[in-house]
Amino acid sequence: MAVRKRLVINFTGYEGLHPDKVRGRYLNSCADFSRLWHARTQASSMTMEGRDIGSMRIETTGADWQTETEFCQFGSADIFDAYAARNVATRFLTGLIAFFDILLSGTFFRYLRTSWRFCIFFLWPFAFACFVTLVTIFLGALPLLAGFHALHMVWTIPFALLVGRLLVRWPGDKLFFSYLLDDWTAAADRIHLRNAGLVERRREFARHLCDKLRASNADEVVIIGHSLGTVPAVEAIADVWRSDPALLRQRPVSLLAAGSCLLMIAFHPRAASLREDARIVFQEAPVLWTEFQTISDIIHFYKSDPAAALGIKPLNHPIVRQIRFKNIHSANRYARAKANFFKMHLLFLKGAQIRNPYDIGMFVQGPFEFKELMTTYRDSPAPLDAEGRLA
Repeated sequence: MAVRKRLVINFTGYEGLHPDKVRGRYLNSCADFSRLWHARTQASSMTMEGRDIGSMRIETTGADWQTETEFCQFGSADIFDAYAARNVATRFLTGLIAFFDILLSGTFFRYLRTSWRFCIFFLWPFAFACFVTLVTIFLGALPLLAGFHALHMVWTIPFALLVGRLLVRWPGDKLFFSYLLDDWTAAADRIHLRNAGLVERRREFARHLCDKLRASNADEVVIIGHSLGTVPAVEAIADVWRSDPALLRQRPVSLLAAGSCLLMIAFHPRAASLREDARIVFQEAPVLWTEFQTISDIIHFYKSDPAAALGIKPLNHPIVRQIRFKNIHSANRYARAKANFFKMHLLFLKGAQIRNPYDIGMFVQGPFEFKELMTTYRDSPAPLDAEGRLA
């Protein structure tokens, strides 16, 4: 089915990007799309519609097709900014508490059973935390270890704390150490419902999604959840289904989960509410759930089926696709991303530079229904010819 109008709801993961910054990032991807498919694009400014919620209009003209997209950004960057604003000691302590919570609850072993690559991502900041802690303890206790009088600890302890602080800054900041501790702290707060801001933001997302679905006359709705953004995306869909299921029946609705970290939360024993939300989306809501995964990104659960992992028998099985970034992006872009696991994770959101089945620009502003691309053209690029005309 040709799509003239599309509603896109974009849920970002643990990022400090506010709507205007998300707009800038997508426009970079949009430029890749326009070059690849010989299209022209015009985008409005981002209009704020709530706390860290905004929308813009994208008009795309191809050789013989045209689409209009309402692109809505649903984010929580303002809440995540508050995590980053805390002092170093607090960020360090709460991150370690989250680490032991994942271990002692048995959640880590569910990670290990499902995707050992994700365990590297989980363990990295805590391995560095152990290194910083051991160095600090060693320097502070050095007089005792060297056989000097304990009074020397009056100056070695402050010196050790200073060194620990410097290690957190460098190489810690370069290695995203504090950022990752905040990420796991926020994840633990989601699990235990400790952050009132995140709880309220969930309600705001559900209200705004209902309003968008009611007001839109789009041909289809595509809900994008990248990384941890899949969590609020699933929550919002489930909340809409509970309050007004007709809104999800009136037109095709698809969930595009790219590099999903849903299981990072859902595997915890205390995350029963998220598992119930996932069950509703899998078993009740008429939503096409599609997962994209890649072996080169450790920040998601590669080769996992979310329904099977959670023990849910879905009404319609999710479409799970493994892709290769080197078949999507140029050799230069891929090589740059290989040196930084965050850049690799963000390649899911970069515009395709090579024609292939995974094209974020085609999903957002192309002329084809998402379900058609996932089923009829599942193993091939969108059916546009070399000049970008409808084939």
